[in-house]
Amino acid sequence: MTGNVTSIAQVRAAVRHRRDRLSVNSRAATTLLVVVGLLVVVGLGATMSASSTQGIAVGDRLFYFKKQLLGVGLGSLALFVAMRFDYHRYRALGFPIYLGSLVALVAVLVTGHTSGGAIRWIDIGPITFQPSEVSKFAVVVLLAAVMAKKERLLEDFGHFVAPVIMILGVVGVLVMLQPDLGTTVIISAAALSVLSVSSAPVRHVVLTVLIAMAAAGVLAMVDPERFSRIESFLDPWRDPQGDGFQLIQSYLALGTGGIFGVGLGASRARWFYLPNAHTDFIFAIIGEETGLVGALIIVLLFIMLCLAGWVIARRAPDSFGRMLAVGIIGWIGCQAIINIGGVVGALPITGVALPFISFGSTALVMAMGAVGVLVNIARQGAG
Repeated sequence: MTGNVTSIAQVRAAVRHRRDRLSVNSRAATTLLVVVGLLVVVGLGATMSASSTQGIAVGDRLFYFKKQLLGVGLGSLALFVAMRFDYHRYRALGFPIYLGSLVALVAVLVTGHTSGGAIRWIDIGPITFQPSEVSKFAVVVLLAAVMAKKERLLEDFGHFVAPVIMILGVVGVLVMLQPDLGTTVIISAAALSVLSVSSAPVRHVVLTVLIAMAAAGVLAMVDPERFSRIESFLDPWRDPQGDGFQLIQSYLALGTGGIFGVGLGASRARWFYLPNAHTDFIFAIIGEETGLVGALIIVLLFIMLCLAGWVIARRAPDSFGRMLAVGIIGWIGCQAIINIGGVVGALPITGVALPFISFGSTALVMAMGAVGVLVNIARQGAG
């Protein structure tokens, strides 16, 4: 009799545990989707405002807005498909995705067009494709798959560091040939996020982080243009009409916005005062039009997104799902920090976009697809 009572109690406890787990994961997935939806809507409004002057220059005020709207449609499709695609299959697809990204990175160096001193885009008919955005996802997927497969061998530093060098090193070299240090840093941060939740010893991860930081410092110092950006970050008024111009204009836009902003669509900085207003510096336009309040809401949304992703990662049903989820959050979170930090002058300007908000279809589609992967992990983690 006692055994039967114990069994019933255990069953009830298990049911309650599963119900609680399902509830937490469902809330995290719902939060994730709501936050991303809000960021995308804000991005459409900000793109419409920030790009209108550029659009007038090409004959259509809504030119960039229409392209971004197409990106939202494709991104929504990618999110919908990824939500229903079993994330376990990425373990087998990791290498083909990675290999495809390498081919695209080589292709952009051969056939891509130059803009702003960098070769980052390939024109495919009316669509402009940026291969480095695919590389972010490819590195996270393949590295998570390899770390999960080698789980019992990671005590050995050789088994740990070899795939990191091969997977991250090859992509890093190809992206730096564009050149694009900002994207290289983001890919590295995503990769290190994967390693941080793997079964590898902490000492291996810490050593890898220190090596990566040293490498980033060297790459920033040896190139005259990147070193000049660092000097402008430290003192933009040293060259107010040159390297410091963009940051000073960003300060002016944010300062003009004050607490509540000058009003939606009333930005002055977009009238060719602030370069790249609809891409790298769209956060400055948001700050000008909606003020400190609007800017802080954007920051809060990104914090909520990262927290929801972390909850999903912690409740992933296996180590591969956990590493995949943390890698995606590391990628999106780090990119948001670097972009916003550059706009407000807390970090050097690197030329990376603000996820879900900045103009750019490839980045938007890949980020929304990655969110779909997180939702799929959440759903399976609730099972």
